[in-house]
Amino acid sequence: MSGAQRKLTEHPVLIFLGVIATIIGALAAGKDLFSSDDTPPRAGGSAPASAPAPAPPADADDSPPTPTSRPSPTRTRSVEIFPEPEEETVEPETRPTRSVPSTPGRAAVPTPAARPPAHSGPLIVRIDMGTSGKVGPTTWRARSNPGANTVVNDSGGRLDRGCYVQWTVKRGGEVVQLAQSERCRPPSITLFSFGDTLDQVGAYTLTADITTDWGQKGSTTVAFDVVPR
Repeated sequence: MSGAQRKLTEHPVLIFLGVIATIIGALAAGKDLFSSDDTPPRAGGSAPASAPAPAPPADADDSPPTPTSRPSPTRTRSVEIFPEPEEETVEPETRPTRSVPSTPGRAAVPTPAARPPAHSGPLIVRIDMGTSGKVGPTTWRARSNPGANTVVNDSGGRLDRGCYVQWTVKRGGEVVQLAQSERCRPPSITLFSFGDTLDQVGAYTLTADITTDWGQKGSTTVAFDVVPR
């Protein structure tokens, strides 16, 4: 037995590792062989020659061959669909309308009460004596001229137009003065002036007879005394 063989027998581990390495190398070579796509060439053979193209048939037309129509690939196009904008509804301008109550059938319409004329009814007459020369509730001095006014009312109120006064002054029952006024009472104007009628002492009466443009009539009388100065 040689010295090298003796060393190998003495080291069995080295022999085991060598066997494993040999097996691994063989597996790697077989993997490369099976993974190759090319057919391994035959030993001693030449590469196969390419077959010649077949000749066209004798009855073929000279026109160029019509290319075979192939279905065109379908192209899909993505289209984004946006929602249509909502139209704003503009409400027409509304105007307030008068509500008319519906009445079934013909309802009886009440007849308005007849209004009285603007100037009607009895006249209410008052005589206002002036205060010039007045020395008592119904007494005036002789030779004074207090004057007098009338206040006349009817159903329509106080009258100062279309109203006429007839004045009559009596002393002891005897007519001593007559006068006519165009209005019942013009503002701030004395309707009646005594003049010098009250120069004498005595018992007097003053009467105002009223007529109006509307056919109304009224009358009133005041009594007073005239005393010496």
